[in-house]
Amino acid sequence: MSLGAALGGVARMIGITVIFSILGPLAFAALVLAIVAGFGAPLAQLFGTAAGHDLLSTIVSVALWVLTIAAWLAAIPPSAGAGLIFAFAAVCAGLDKIWMAWLAAAAGIAAIILLGNFVIPDESSALILPGARSSAESLSLFGVLCVLAILPVTLCWWLSKPLHRASVSA
Repeated sequence: MSLGAALGGVARMIGITVIFSILGPLAFAALVLAIVAGFGAPLAQLFGTAAGHDLLSTIVSVALWVLTIAAWLAAIPPSAGAGLIFAFAAVCAGLDKIWMAWLAAAAGIAAIILLGNFVIPDESSALILPGARSSAESLSLFGVLCVLAILPVTLCWWLSKPLHRASVSA
């Protein structure tokens, strides 16, 4: 393999990782916001009729923004890990199928959950880790996050398609 082909492969891996690291968390946060707003809108209207409408709409708006920002920040590490795993698999091994992107996301999610089981951040730390107390809770958290990650991972895989479909000359 020539130096140019190797550098091209590294550049493609960096591009894939950047796409997963930036667009993955944004898509995940948008998905969480859409789910919460979609299911919470009727409930918010019900409470809006009972309480003051202006006060409730302000509180709900702030809560939705906080939830969206927290989901975005919490999704950055597993998305970056998934992007890195998928970039290596796609560029180096030629495994550029959608199932490989899903497996990479599952590996990133599992790594963060395992890290959350062993590392307890300080109260002043900005690190966001899940705090599962048992293996059953960890497995259910893993399942829910993997299901939620399917759409954002598919979007990232589709947007990075030109990078992982390029051939590497041997």
